[in-house]
Amino acid sequence: MSSSDSSPLHLPNLSIEGFRGIKSLWLPKLGRATLLTGRNGVGKTTVLEAARIWAARGTEETIGGFLLDREEIISKGDGFIDQNDGEFVKTLFWGRNPNASDKIVIGPNISDDAQVLKLVYVNSYSKTSTADRMKMKKIFGNFPFPQCVHILRIFGKAEKSMIFGPGILDRPPPDLDYDFESEVEDVQVTWLDPGLSGTRTIVGFWTKFALTPTESRAVDALNVVTKERIERIAVVGDGDGQKIIVKAEHTDAPVPLRNLGDGATRVLAVATAISCCRGGFLFIDEAEIGIHYTAQASFWRMVLQAAYDNDVQVIATTHSFDCVKGFAEAAGENKTVDGILVRIEEGNDSHKAITFDESELEVVASHGIEVR
Repeated sequence: MSSSDSSPLHLPNLSIEGFRGIKSLWLPKLGRATLLTGRNGVGKTTVLEAARIWAARGTEETIGGFLLDREEIISKGDGFIDQNDGEFVKTLFWGRNPNASDKIVIGPNISDDAQVLKLVYVNSYSKTSTADRMKMKKIFGNFPFPQCVHILRIFGKAEKSMIFGPGILDRPPPDLDYDFESEVEDVQVTWLDPGLSGTRTIVGFWTKFALTPTESRAVDALNVVTKERIERIAVVGDGDGQKIIVKAEHTDAPVPLRNLGDGATRVLAVATAISCCRGGFLFIDEAEIGIHYTAQASFWRMVLQAAYDNDVQVIATTHSFDCVKGFAEAAGENKTVDGILVRIEEGNDSHKAITFDESELEVVASHGIEVR
């Protein structure tokens, strides 16, 4: 990282092995803000998901959350339902057909076991030997396993196991130590999907720091994409009827945030999310969504400075040249905050990362060089 951005990063680099469509990938340097680019389908979101799983220490909520987004499982109440008898756990692994004890390894400095998160496919119960079943009984206790259950063991700061199969995810077996709610994440982890954030999400962010000095920064961020200067933001209404309203400089009556367009909604979601995950991570999939190309540089100036001020590490993806150009311009200008652009490329047997630091990004921005 740059000498000025002295607060240590949770993920200064990242190695991924055996996860989803990535057999192996080494990202030698990440920044305070890192923008991942590359062609469609190359694995940008997969890298984002891997970093998210590592940051959250492999919680059920995190793994289930992105599988839910991929429509590989469905939700029910407070839990998840496996529609495919535990088979979906195999999609976590490279090649989608893991053998017993195949593993996923994610983390910085992969040789340091203390920092690495490992996910090991134990096996489906129906294919285990008698000896293995005895070992499983010692690990999992007296639980009547369905024949199609699949087991994922997670080794990190705390070892745990996740069991997938009919009725397992939404109703943990009573004789099994399955208390994932007690797992405390080391850092705050926030994820923003490609779609525009709903009002409830932004309200949830906003209420955490309303009437604090941070509030003015969110207002300043909103002015990145508005024609008329915004003076105040407020939440009105109750329950499902809540909405965000804004007061512009030369208007008497406030208007709903949605009236300002998609760009304003996206910018406010990002700005408030950064303020709410102080000391943690913000992951943004398709960061350019809703933001006009002329506002991209201003948007990234805001993100870089807000990330620095709140000690947040931001990792985002894009396939937009305007987003890359805006990021390059903002990162090249800011000598205090470390902004890194990483292009992901796919080889025959492995992926590779091409990294552009601040000095290289200045050249990219000034000459409009295509680096996607």
